[in-house]
Amino acid sequence: MSTPLPRTPFVLLGILTVLTVGGPVAIWKTIQGGSSPIWPPDRPIEWWTFGLITGAVVVFMTACLAIGLTNWRKTLARRP
Repeated sequence: MSTPLPRTPFVLLGILTVLTVGGPVAIWKTIQGGSSPIWPPDRPIEWWTFGLITGAVVVFMTACLAIGLTNWRKTLARRP
């Protein structure tokens, strides 16, 4: 019987998918709310939204890659 798959990579991938699809929409809607609806943003909330969403994507992408590489190395180490 094989060991069950961990849920962490799937949860991280789901969050990353939501950020990838919803992030640009949230940034776009936030930027449209200022006095200038084009780039560059003119309010601090627009910059904070852009920075936080972009940072979250980078963090979750790094976490997904790190977990994937760790599991891959463990799999290679188990081979005879």
